[in-house]
Amino acid sequence: MDYVAWAEWYDIFYAAADPGDIEFYHGLCRASGGPILEIGVGTGRLALPLAQEGMEIVGIDLYESMLKVAQQNALDVAPLAGSLKLVQADMRDFDLKRQFPVVMIPARTLLLATSEEEQIQTLCRAVQHLAPDGTLAFNMFYPDPEMLADDPDEEFLLEVVEKTDGGRYVLTAKNHFDLESQINHGTQIAEELDPKGEVLRRQELEVVVRYLYPEQIISMCDRVGLEVIEMWGDFEGGELNEESDEIVLIARHADPAN
Repeated sequence: MDYVAWAEWYDIFYAAADPGDIEFYHGLCRASGGPILEIGVGTGRLALPLAQEGMEIVGIDLYESMLKVAQQNALDVAPLAGSLKLVQADMRDFDLKRQFPVVMIPARTLLLATSEEEQIQTLCRAVQHLAPDGTLAFNMFYPDPEMLADDPDEEFLLEVVEKTDGGRYVLTAKNHFDLESQINHGTQIAEELDPKGEVLRRQELEVVVRYLYPEQIISMCDRVGLEVIEMWGDFEGGELNEESDEIVLIARHADPAN
């Protein structure tokens, strides 16, 4: 994956996205009072508003290009009432030598670990940094049968994002699912159009993820000492079923007595 290119387009892809994930994660963070650890902080989409409100946020990301955008975004809204510490680190193997009442892995970031071993490693690191009475929250897409049957050559519309100058961004995608490995070799395509509809630039962005089924997630959490408290089909607490777009989880340290 070309994260230099992704850093340029990331915020555009999320500009027209459902803000439900922001409300969900921010609600958990505010209720805890902080500090907060965000694994996969990206460009600071979730972390920065919390830091502006006065919370202490530590965000890790593997890619310098994403962190540079996050740092610039933080400078654009400075001074912050709270703090945002950005750390370049691998989510599969990091040690901040502290714990947090909330650890979040938003934006389907866990799926960027493309093997079961790496996903377990990531969850282990999250557990290591979770306070004894803390809450871990993460989300991923629900791999419904219709999605898994996508034609790998068929491009579908994600969003159209309007620009202030009358132009727009047209965001599309293609999926190529390998059912045996549970890997999706996806492509997300961004086109910037001028007010007349002429294409100014076009970027194809590769996305490789390993999707998970709900029962696999529960098993992984059990293996790393987590108890799943809630598992929803959306960010508002809806039922999880084959019609769901998301799998949203809240977990805590498992009770050793159980």
